[in-house]
Order: sequence, then structure tokens, then C-alpha cells
Amino acid sequence: MLVSSDQQNANHPVVRTVEYFGQLVAQRSKGELSVVVKPDGALGGEQDALRHVVEGSQAFARVSLGSFAGKAPAADLASLPYLFRSSDHMWKVLKGPFGQRLDDELLRAGYVRIMYLDSGARDFYCKKALRSRDDFAGLRIRILQSKVFEALILNLGATSVSIPFNKVADAFRAGEIDCAEGGIVNYVGADHHKLAPYLMQDEHMLMPDVLVMSKKIWDKLPSAQQDILKQAASESTEYMGKLWKDQEAAALVAAKKAGVTIIAHAQISMTGIEAQAVKTYNAFIKDSNDLETVMKIVTTK
Repeated sequence: MLVSSDQQNANHPVVRTVEYFGQLVAQRSKGELSVVVKPDGALGGEQDALRHVVEGSQAFARVSLGSFAGKAPAADLASLPYLFRSSDHMWKVLKGPFGQRLDDELLRAGYVRIMYLDSGARDFYCKKALRSRDDFAGLRIRILQSKVFEALILNLGATSVSIPFNKVADAFRAGEIDCAEGGIVNYVGADHHKLAPYLMQDEHMLMPDVLVMSKKIWDKLPSAQQDILKQAASESTEYMGKLWKDQEAAALVAAKKAGVTIIAHAQISMTGIEAQAVKTYNAFIKDSNDLETVMKIVTTK
């Protein structure tokens, strides 16, 4: 039995997609391989899951690509705010040389990238409205555990708080945080919209989720079973694409119906925010090669 962990609930598109992946794997391996998903953070937070995977005590983990910041230099670069213009831009980059570099770095860190899963744009959602850089002053914002995210929040004048996703609702209720950030599907699916009814669509990050497998376990599989996993992953990515778009549309309708104030990108004073975000680039572009990589990403059409 190959166990995969997830922070999201059982009905979330990413969980359903990994379950679909598991069904394909079981069918095509004639039951020799089986994938069991443990949702709701049952096996710990994302960093716990990644530690278990690299140790080989757990087969898979579905996490945000941002969770690899610090483990793979390319993941730090991919996490830079306002780097990707659109989902199409991001996917084109991931299917090119940069994506291959990322796969190679993950492999060296002990992870086999099985598939990417669309997670849409990440926005800020808060207990109060945010429309400019000044509105961030003094706020406590929950982020992924990532140096890039920490630097972004610091540059915006707020304080970052790193806690597991399944603890965010409790942190809002306890007054430990004022805001969090993420995609609208997660925002509504976890009922965070009932606790933080202001959604700021700044689209500060377009970053996929990723399903990774323990290299230690992968290396023990015969090539025929590895091929089954690869093919099932390819088909599951397509399955996820449609599922995600439907869920995003439904989440937006649900948010509006619940009375969420949606602050559209055009209603935000982005100049000051993006100027502060650029300072984040200075901290993570370490040399001319990194600068060249970022410029290639930005100029990819």
C-alpha cells in the first residue's frame, strides 16, 4: 500500500485527483500497486509529510510547490511574487528547461516529481479590506513555511505566521492572525471565507501543487510499474484541469453568496505593492545565472 498525505479535505479537487490517480494505478498494475490518500492533515503538516517521504516511511505527498523553498533553489525562484502572468504562462515554463531543472533538483533532494496540479492564483484574504501597501501595516498573515513568503510579507510591512493549513481557522477564531493567503477553492472549501470575509485578488503568486514520491521507494519499483505511475499521472493532470476550473467557478459563486467583499485586481493600488515585492527578488536572485533564469521566465511568451 502506497500512502499519500494531504492537507485538504476529502472533497477537495486535489484529493479527488490523487484518488483518481490511485484508481488508474490499481487498474493498470492489476492490484499490485494501491494508493491510499490520507486527507485533512491526518499525517501532519506539509513539512512533516515531506520529511516522511524523503525518509521513505511514506510513499507520496501532495503539497504546494512553495513548500520546497529551501530544498530546491528553483523552487525559491518559482515562488517569487508576480513572476507568472497567467496559468498558461506558468505551465509553459514548467514544461520547458526550467521545469526540467526543478525536477532534477527535487530528485537530488530525494523526491520524484509525479505530477503538477493546478491550484490557481494565490490571493490574500483578511478580516478587513486591503487595497494598498499601507493597509498591510501591522497585520499578522498566515503563510506557507517559506523564506520567500516571509520576505514578501516583511517587505509589505506585516508579520508572517507559519502554521499548518488545517490550523488556520482556529488561528482566525483565536485572533492569532488577521489574514491568510491562498487560492479561492481552499479559501471557501475550508470555510475561511466565513472568518475572513475580504478577498483581495492581487494574484501575488501563481504556483502549482505537486505530487511527489519518495525516491527511496521509487527506486525499488520495476520499470514497468514506474511507467504505470507516469502514465496515470499524465492522465490525472488532465482530469484535474477540468475539475479545478469547475471548482473555482463554484467557489467564487459561494463566496459572493456568503457576502464576501471581493476586491478585484483593478481596485487595488498595485504599484506600491509590486515595488515592495521586487525587493524580494533581490534576496533570492543570488547570481547572474539566477537573474538569467528569471529573465527567461518573465520573457517567455
